[in-house]
Order: sequence, then structure tokens, then C-alpha cells
Amino acid sequence: WLRTISIILFLNKQDLLAEKIRAGRSRLEDSFPDFARYQTPLDATVEPGEDPEVVRAKYFIRDEFLRISTASGDGKHYCYPHFTCAVDTENIRRVFNDCRDIIQRMHLRQYELL
Repeated sequence: WLRTISIILFLNKQDLLAEKIRAGRSRLEDSFPDFARYQTPLDATVEPGEDPEVVRAKYFIRDEFLRISTASGDGKHYCYPHFTCAVDTENIRRVFNDCRDIIQRMHLRQYELL
């Protein structure tokens, strides 16, 4: 299903993920063996003081969704991932920009301009 549509993906509750990773309660490699070999992307945005293992975990989860959503390879479907937590006030601006991008791409494809 993710392969046939454009989506805005909210990876919410990043604060809880960080808490579980730091406490050792969540071991992604137990459910996702590929995580053991996963390297954090060089262009990853790291918040000041953020645990590198937490950054690696959240980008791994993001990249799994990106891999699935772009697997068709037709270039018509996009995934717009956002790391969020309840206190992130910039979400609305990012969502608006992503919605605008999706709508523009739909119209450009409809008129065979893309």
C-alpha cells in the first residue's frame, strides 16, 4: 500500500524512543537484524546533546519507511518523513509545505508536465 501513494510520515514520540533506547529497553536489532549493520546517514540532523545511538535508531526507522515507499521506483510517489514530539511547534509549517508539494506534483503529472 505504501508503494502506491505519496505520504507525510510522522515519526512521533521521539522522546519516548530516546528514553527506551537509552534505558536499553528497545533493541531494534532483535526485530530488525539489518539494524546491526546500519550506519547513520552523513546528512542526518543531530540535535545538540542527542545520543548517537538514538539518532541511528530514528534514522533507521525513517529509512525503512522510505525504502518501502519508494520501492516501485516509478518516481511518482514520495514520502515526506518528519521526526516529531508533542512540543514541536514547527510541524504545521512543514506539513503545509509537504501538502503543497504533493498537490503541485499531482497537478503537474495530471497535465503531463512531470
